[in-house]
Amino acid sequence: MATTTDAPGTPRGAATRAKILAATAGLLSSGASGRRAVTVSEVARAAGVYPNQITHHFGSKDRLVLDAAFALFLRDTTRLQAAGRRATTAEAFRQVLARTALAMPSTPLVVRALAAAGDDGAQRDRVRLLLAVLFRQSERYLDRVVAEHGWTSPSGVARDARTFWSAVFGATLLADAGVTGGPSDLDLAGTVSIV
Repeated sequence: MATTTDAPGTPRGAATRAKILAATAGLLSSGASGRRAVTVSEVARAAGVYPNQITHHFGSKDRLVLDAAFALFLRDTTRLQAAGRRATTAEAFRQVLARTALAMPSTPLVVRALAAAGDDGAQRDRVRLLLAVLFRQSERYLDRVVAEHGWTSPSGVARDARTFWSAVFGATLLADAGVTGGPSDLDLAGTVSIV
């Protein structure tokens, strides 16, 4: 028997949740809000839902933006992986990772969403979970690449993944804050020890 309620654990609730998340990701990726935060009313209008459904399904706008930014970011990391697979040397691999990570349009979005977590305990728990997913996926990818090419990772792929993403996020945060300089001033490729 089909359910008609919009509770979070129901099929209809899952569909509403997916629609809200997709609309938010669309607003974030289109740059519709510019540098200002998207509003609940913009998301509700884009998703075709009532504003209270957003808090019902996500708890807060910040949680929704965090989830949408990470969804976009994880999608972009699949493109980063594809670019890395085409590299034939360890040096070229490190360079392509660095260039691509800084050029991903979702990187600034996810950095802003991470910064918005602040002192909110639930948000910080969500950030830890999402970062754990990112780090684990990155470790698996680096493990595969190292094995396929016969390369080594003296620091270990787990450390390489965490150090690399920490440097990417830090560089993006500084650039977002208006600090002068660019990719040529930062050796992101040097944060990965694969040789």
